[in-house]
Amino acid sequence: MNGEDLELEKLKLRKLRELQAKMARAEAERQRKPPSDPLKVVEERLVGRGKEVLEAALEQYPEAARALVKELARLILEGRLVGEISGETLHQLFRALGFPVRLETRIFYVEKGEVKSLAEKLREKVSGQ
Repeated sequence: MNGEDLELEKLKLRKLRELQAKMARAEAERQRKPPSDPLKVVEERLVGRGKEVLEAALEQYPEAARALVKELARLILEGRLVGEISGETLHQLFRALGFPVRLETRIFYVEKGEVKSLAEKLREKVSGQ
């Protein structure tokens, strides 16, 4: 080996040691960081009626909902699940897994700028006859 080859090898080894040290520091930092709360991770991705569906699922099927939230959070943190999760998607996911989440459904009627529930509107119609 001539002098240039020796210098090149020394430089490669020094760079390799620096890279290994950097990777070790990054791994230590990652291990020091407390694990994220799966519920918070998933809630950050929910849109539309997503939170409502999740709350209803946690109320109706606590164990299954927590297990699904934990798995969704893992997929999100690994980067395998990207984008937002709509309420409809979450509802369909629970349903596909055999947990039909029941949601409270309300129908409103707007007349002359006044918002009324469908029940109120029907009562008015019946009492008006």
